[in-house]
Amino acid sequence: MLQTPQNYDAGRKKLDRTNLVWLGLVGLTLLSVLVGESGPPSVMATFFICLIVLLKGRWIIRDFMGLRHAAPLTRWIITGYFFVMTSLVGIFVGYLQFTATQ
Repeated sequence: MLQTPQNYDAGRKKLDRTNLVWLGLVGLTLLSVLVGESGPPSVMATFFICLIVLLKGRWIIRDFMGLRHAAPLTRWIITGYFFVMTSLVGIFVGYLQFTATQ
């Protein structure tokens, strides 16, 4: 088969947004494991991991759940619920770690 620009590009895969977000999620997961397993539990490590979880959750909500183009109220409710629950867990775990070291 003769190589033409049309069939040459058809065989190559381009990284679309979904693949890039997925690679970002994998990278952030590995980073959070590295931080979480690098030493004794600390409030700063918990805070950093919670920030990673918030970023990953936002990517999942917007790109994998398809809420990027959803109605603003729906997107706000889902994102708000996720941020509130993750923040509460982070605050409680950070508080428990802080009081355990006192």
